[in-house]
Amino acid sequence: HNVSLLSKTADNKKFVVVLSAPSNPPSFYLFDRDAGSLQFLMHSIPKVEGKSLASTDGISLKTRDGLTVHGYITIPPMGEEPFPMVVMPHGGPHARDFWRYDHYVQSLATRGYAVLQVNFRGSTGYGDVFREAGYGEWGRNIQHDIIDATKWAINDGIADPDRIGIYGG
Repeated sequence: HNVSLLSKTADNKKFVVVLSAPSNPPSFYLFDRDAGSLQFLMHSIPKVEGKSLASTDGISLKTRDGLTVHGYITIPPMGEEPFPMVVMPHGGPHARDFWRYDHYVQSLATRGYAVLQVNFRGSTGYGDVFREAGYGEWGRNIQHDIIDATKWAINDGIADPDRIGIYGG
């Protein structure tokens, strides 16, 4: 799970903490430092709580020119491989996908689609050299990174090569 601090009192005695994961929408808790207690406050999406959601795993692969790219694959909670797959590139290029709850990803995955998210060259969070490797590469190596990740999912038996679509920024 991801754990983050949302807010705190001026005296640093009480904190609102957020707990989430790709298969768990954010939930809010009140941590009282003096009492050593953690009290549930609310779910951000109550209708999703207790539902069977899809799991998301980190991936890492070499592209055709030897660069290592990272991303995420979300596998439907039902059905069998190979799945129909949606490739979901982020906007940017100076942006990135994160390991977190994403309602678009879960909407697709809980309907039987694997979802591939690639932090292609130019994505943030992997250092200046990686970010700068995307400069001038729209329509070239950035697209090759996405294609290579798609081929990885096909070769790994996750994706059905006849049922792949793309959706995103």
